This record gives sequence, C-alpha cells and structure tokens, in this order.
Amino acid sequence: MTPGELGGTPMSSQSMIGMPKSARQALWLWVTFFCLALVLNGTLPFATGSDLHRWTYSRAKDVLFGLVLYGGLFMAGPILLVKDRTVVRRPGFWVPLVLGVAALGARALFRPSALVALLVLGYLHLRYDLSSLGVRFPSRARDVAAVTFLGLLPLTVGGLPPPPSSWDPNAALRAGLDRLLLNPASTTENLFYFGLLAERLGPWAGRWGTPLVIGALYTAHEMSNPEYWYESMNFAIVFVGVALTTMVYLWSRNSVAIWLSSGLARFVTRLW
Repeated sequence: MTPGELGGTPMSSQSMIGMPKSARQALWLWVTFFCLALVLNGTLPFATGSDLHRWTYSRAKDVLFGLVLYGGLFMAGPILLVKDRTVVRRPGFWVPLVLGVAALGARALFRPSALVALLVLGYLHLRYDLSSLGVRFPSRARDVAAVTFLGLLPLTVGGLPPPPSSWDPNAALRAGLDRLLLNPASTTENLFYFGLLAERLGPWAGRWGTPLVIGALYTAHEMSNPEYWYESMNFAIVFVGVALTTMVYLWSRNSVAIWLSSGLARFVTRLW
C-alpha cells in the first residue's frame, strides 16, 4: 500500500462487496474484538450474577482485557495479519510474541510487566520489520510536527491552565512515562487502530472517509465499556480526537509518532 492509495475512490461509491480483502480482514478483527469486549464488559458479569460496577473495576477483568484484547487482538492480531506464515512459524517470532501477550495479561498484577510487551514490539520490528504497521523511527520533520500537534491538542480542549502555583512537572513526567511505557492503550491500541485499521481501510474509505470510520469504530469501542459511562466520558470529544489523530497518522504514516504524542499529551495535561 502506498500513501497515494488513500486518495482513491470514496467509500460512498463502493459497496462492502468491493472492499479489499486486507480491509475485510482488518474489519473482521475489529468485529471480533468488539464482540469479545461486549462479553467481557457486560455478558460475563450478567451470566455469573456479578455486580457490574465491581466487575468493571476488578483485577480479574483487567487480566482478561490485557490478555485477550490488548495482547491477543490489538498486539498479536495486526502482526499476524501482516506477516507470512513462514515467518510466524519461526520460534524467534512466535515465542517473544507469546511472551508479550502474556506480559499484557500480567500487567494487572504487576504493572511494569507491560514493558516486556513494548520490548517485544521493538525486537520484532528490528528483526522482522513492522513498518507495514507504521512502526518506524520518527526522524522526519512531519513526524516531529505530528508529535507536537497531537501532544498539545488536549490543551485546546481543557482551555487555559490554572495559576502557576499548581505547577507540578515531576508528577506530569511520571504520568507521561506511565502512559508511554506501562499503558497498552498508547502502544497496542495505536498499532491496531492506526497501523492496521487506518492503513487497510484507507483504500476503501478514502482519505476523508477513513478518519470518520476509525473515529466511529474507536468511539463504539469506548462506549462498550461501562467504566467510561461511570466516569461521564464525553464520547463526542473522543470521536473528534480520534478522527483528527487518524488524519495526522495518514499524513505522517508513523504509529511511533502517535505513540510519542500520547505521552506528550499526558505530560502537558498533568502539569497543572
């Protein structure tokens, strides 16, 4: 796939029948995720007679989410889709991948284990090349611009900061590093939604339709989790933010830049 392919025929002029096989595979992976998310978020506690609020914030749910969704579908899923079977069968490939998935499952019990998954992604890229998922060193001016724009974008939502007496750079730095290194929402989620879905749905949805599709898919993802309803998440802002992020990704084609921007965003929003 080349960047120019994203400017092809708009989604409105094609049917689902005309969707490329690679796009169908990516979309079916998202459908699989969404169905499993519904099961883990609501069906499972309902079937077992558990209190939904308690289950939502339970460690058991966190373990299942880390292992099945973040590890199995968001991390392993995209990599397995883009790699040939001869590569996947190699112990040097599947052993570290399984280790990374297990590490995300263990994150609920020992948060630093998420570092293992991050190191596995780095290893797999260096040895087997994950550039088809947008994994590349941010060395271009547009990469720096993407990190800066998305990293500072949350300040436009929060408005002007409070008085400087509440300035806390140490806490902000810890929050930013935690987001980058220990939170799979900034690593495997970005790999899944931008490196896989945006790349593969692009030729079908078009340059302008792709951000809307990714924004809608991600918003549905967030809405499936009772936790965000309890916390009164503004889903309209989620949609706009993800759509804008998708536009920036399609411009930079660098999922590492998106990852870095999420850490910067967490840093700047925790300074005050």
